[in-house]
Amino acid sequence: IASESIAGEKERGTFATMLITPLKRWELALGKIVSISIIALLSGLSSFVGVMLSLPRMMGSAEGMDASIYTFGDYALLLAIVLSTVLLFVGLISVISAFARTIKEAAQLLSPLMIVVMLITVLGGFMGTSASDNLLLYLVPVYNSVQCLVGVFSFSSSVLPALLTVGSNLVFTGVCIIALTRMFGSERIIFSR
Repeated sequence: IASESIAGEKERGTFATMLITPLKRWELALGKIVSISIIALLSGLSSFVGVMLSLPRMMGSAEGMDASIYTFGDYALLLAIVLSTVLLFVGLISVISAFARTIKEAAQLLSPLMIVVMLITVLGGFMGTSASDNLLLYLVPVYNSVQCLVGVFSFSSSVLPALLTVGSNLVFTGVCIIALTRMFGSERIIFSR
């Protein structure tokens, strides 16, 4: 949706029409990212509900596991991690899409990001059965979310790493929003042909 909303507008030539409205460019950028974020957050909330409903069944079917092993705090950490990570991806994808001239080019530019995310996720899952004790790792985008999820699923979650993860994800999201608003102010980026 982000690449369609930004690169698609450029490809169809409707971006120029939006720029002649009385909105400031930063307001337009903020409107785009807020609308994309709402859709993404609803999707993240839907994923969280699915995980929340399936965890007790999965744990109950495991031999010797209690189905009610996850607490309200575990679910709250899981929700915060999922939603902050969703916002981080909205910011990253929006910035990358702003560089693209077409939707196809946006997809090509987003491919390396998705490959890196998949590698981090796979490697983070194989690095151990419990979350890292190094608090600095919880400041690294994407890897921090993977480590927090490993912590929640392995029953070794802690509040401080989760707060660092959510906080750093929100800071990086803010940086992406600032970058996007600056990009919308650049004629060279917006009208690249």
